Amino acid sequence: MTKEPGKITVVLAHPNLAESKPNREVMESVRELDFVSGYNLYEEHHQSMDLETWSELIFDSSVLVFQFPLYWMGAPYMLKKWMDEVFISLSRTPVVMGKCLQVVTTTGSDCDAYRSGGRNKFTMDEILRPFQASAIHAGMTWETPLVIFGTGAEDTGRTISEGAIQYKKKLEELA
Repeated sequence: MTKEPGKITVVLAHPNLAESKPNREVMESVRELDFVSGYNLYEEHHQSMDLETWSELIFDSSVLVFQFPLYWMGAPYMLKKWMDEVFISLSRTPVVMGKCLQVVTTTGSDCDAYRSGGRNKFTMDEILRPFQASAIHAGMTWETPLVIFGTGAEDTGRTISEGAIQYKKKLEELA
């Protein structure tokens, strides 16, 4: 008897997904998985901050994923707004408690830029700490973030393809 995969809800925050090869391609790689549902907060029909709607979308999931490009060492505006208006109200409720929170983010800079002596001065663990704190506060399990580095580099095609494979594999493991 094989275990039925758990449902995964991806909350995607990208203001211009059509122009973003990295985020578009990695999202496409997991959308084909029948246990994944994805919602881009920048699409008009997903911009509602209605608590009841989001509760229904997330309730049956075992994993919640935040996918976004790293913008000025944080997430795009709509994810922050969604966290302030929806996620905080779901905190410590059966909608999210005990579930996994997985962050998937893309960066234009390579991995070496994200270290204490690197160009950006901070590690990704330090930059993403508010998401980890939010997961803990909400009663969720924090998963190690999946960071797809260097999407602005010369070798972007290979980097994105490898990131898409890692993303798909990670969600299959979590399911």
